[in-house]
Amino acid sequence: MPPLLHISGVTKRYRQGRGRYVDALRGVDLEVPRGEFLAIMGPSGSGKSTLFNLIGALDKPTAGEVTLGGLALPRLRPRQLAYVRCRHIGYVFQAYNLVASLSALKNVALPAVFGGAGVDEADALARAQLDAVGLGHRLDHRPDQLSGGQQQRVAIARALVNAPALLLADEPTANLDHRTGSEVIDLFRELGAARGMTVVTTTHDHQMLQRSDRVVWIRDGQKVREASSAELEITTGEVG
Repeated sequence: MPPLLHISGVTKRYRQGRGRYVDALRGVDLEVPRGEFLAIMGPSGSGKSTLFNLIGALDKPTAGEVTLGGLALPRLRPRQLAYVRCRHIGYVFQAYNLVASLSALKNVALPAVFGGAGVDEADALARAQLDAVGLGHRLDHRPDQLSGGQQQRVAIARALVNAPALLLADEPTANLDHRTGSEVIDLFRELGAARGMTVVTTTHDHQMLQRSDRVVWIRDGQKVREASSAELEITTGEVG
């Protein structure tokens, strides 16, 4: 079976003033099988966020290919890319990015509405996803009435409402305490396995690294290492 995600020779160059450029990515190759739980790690400025944005069809490479489920993302028109982002990719962000004035139910329903569902159908889909993340009793609560862990669960439910093949999570445990972060990682693993979904995270959380199937390191715009979690010796403060 071909990989869900195939990245080949990807570069990304940004212009900084007249005649000045910065190469954020320099020839990255990466394959992600269907159903894998992958963690991407790298220091600030390494290029991992740029790679994350290219995988999520939020940006286009300067050169190279990014293929998702057989679709060459850089070759798609804006309307096609919007459809891919809505229907095939779910996004979970570090800062949750929930709409403060909306209930948990309506926050989760939003992508379904954008995807063409009617209001009643979108609400039913949202209710099912909130049940799946353990928040079926919090449907009418706004974000300011929820804890950080509960807000992240709402964000996960929102990312799942259109049944994406790929779930992208950008530092999803960074704002959570150790126990709550562990619960969120368990949720990613359980939902990914149950739905056959591929999960890609950017992280510095050693819990996430330990429980991922594979870890890829990005430094100076290049992939410098990859290893399965079984090959790593992970302790507090150190990854070997």
